[in-house]
Amino acid sequence: MSGKCVVKLPHSCGTKRGLQIFENDDGNYTGYCFSCGTYLDSYNLNDAERATASLLTSEEELELIEELPILPIKHRALKEEAINYFGVKTSLSEEDGVTPTGYYFPYENKEGVCAYKVKTPDKRYIFWKGDTSKTKPFGWRQALLAGGKKLFVTEGEEDAVALWQALKLKQQGTQWKDLSPAVISIKNGSASAAKELHSLISEIRHNFAELILCFDMDAPGRVSAEEVVKLIYSARVATIPGKDANECVIKGMSLALANAVLWKAVTPKNSRIIVASNLYSEAREPAKYGLSWPWEGMTELTRGIRSGETTYIGAGVKLGKSDVANTLAAHLILEHDIKVFMAKPEETNKKTVKLVLGKVAGKQFHDPNKDFDFDAYDEAAKLVGDRLFLLDVYQHLGTDTLKQDIQEAANNGCKAIFIDPITNLTNMVSSGEANIVLQGFAQDLAVMSKDLDLITFIFCHLKSPDSGPSHERGGEVLSHQFAGSRAMMRSCNYMIGIQGNKDPTLPIEERNTRQLVMLEDREFGSSGIVNLYWDHNNGMFTEY
Repeated sequence: MSGKCVVKLPHSCGTKRGLQIFENDDGNYTGYCFSCGTYLDSYNLNDAERATASLLTSEEELELIEELPILPIKHRALKEEAINYFGVKTSLSEEDGVTPTGYYFPYENKEGVCAYKVKTPDKRYIFWKGDTSKTKPFGWRQALLAGGKKLFVTEGEEDAVALWQALKLKQQGTQWKDLSPAVISIKNGSASAAKELHSLISEIRHNFAELILCFDMDAPGRVSAEEVVKLIYSARVATIPGKDANECVIKGMSLALANAVLWKAVTPKNSRIIVASNLYSEAREPAKYGLSWPWEGMTELTRGIRSGETTYIGAGVKLGKSDVANTLAAHLILEHDIKVFMAKPEETNKKTVKLVLGKVAGKQFHDPNKDFDFDAYDEAAKLVGDRLFLLDVYQHLGTDTLKQDIQEAANNGCKAIFIDPITNLTNMVSSGEANIVLQGFAQDLAVMSKDLDLITFIFCHLKSPDSGPSHERGGEVLSHQFAGSRAMMRSCNYMIGIQGNKDPTLPIEERNTRQLVMLEDREFGSSGIVNLYWDHNNGMFTEY
């Protein structure tokens, strides 16, 4: 049972503040005395107790916890060496000075220990002391200092201590006997594993060569491992010989546990080898078009939009790539009833809403020179409904967090993903590192699109032409001008350029003309141009 400690009180055992009263999720109060180990299944907390009880500050509580002894946890077969390594504290009964009443597992941030997860011996109560907002996983500092290349991850603190103990036992009598294995535990159980580990992926990859998941062998543990592998494709999964790592140690299977995580962890495959003849009947059907584009010419060139494919679209500055993105999003929502996720860090979400609804209504809601048509806006909003999802971020994306956001969007039913522009991912890195970042992200994005059955569109600003006019003055768009072009050619199904000439001396009809140029087609080898005209009256791209 997890509850919030609301007050500390005297108890009949003689303690002055050892009785802690907890407010549970159902609103009722229960209690536990950390001095004598007594449970109170219900408690009527009166106003006087709440007003007069003395509560220590968070800093004072952490100081008191630091003074608690480090002792083996005997009923879990966890020895003092392992307990000391992780800095786990134990509170003892004030009545006999021997009986454990609580275990305190330390969590750290950059400054050191900032919080403890507290558990009663039977785990009936689990709660926190201190500031948990920026904590790293349990054992993270020790894992970094260990210097090993394998990072082992459990879903509970006792499991982390048990696994470290088992691995140290395995190393006895070997040349590695003085080394410490790198073992951590996620903070809030299996349900949070994917999110927590994904937020650390850059640090994990920088410090470790292998990530090995040692989760519980129950259904939630297996599902959690699958979710982590979807986001961190190099992660390996261990099948341990008991329900969890701590149970293996309790039952005397420490060496079997160590062998399982060291030598028998595998990388789950998203595909399996099959005999082609099993697919002959299924494949014996004419090929079909995918979903339509807003423009018939693009539907013909690509044979439609298909799930599991990635399209890369590039343009010069202010040549209409965002308009193309908004038009595509509105088309997929209205024509194909698809939920859309848009990550557009270079414009506010409020503006994105106006632009997408403008494509639905054939109006311009963002231009103060245009009369705002409230009825048209409301009707467009009603048509889009809850099928448009936006990323709450402005001006900076991170590769790791964005992959996590895409996973979350897919969990919410989104089938089409828009990233505009992908070059925002490299704003904080040097030019030499930019292509490396984009290459890794493009590969991960291609795999995610297939695994999660997504339609993915990514957009970029183009590099300037080596010679001749700029893209904004009609310069030709070429594949090598795309950011991370070589990596994108390998990872994307299509590369499409947007050409145009914004020379103010040209007639408006020519200035508002754009060309969608098929540069790379990995599916059918198509090449061609689709001509579009941007109508400044309604903000719509029309094919001609």
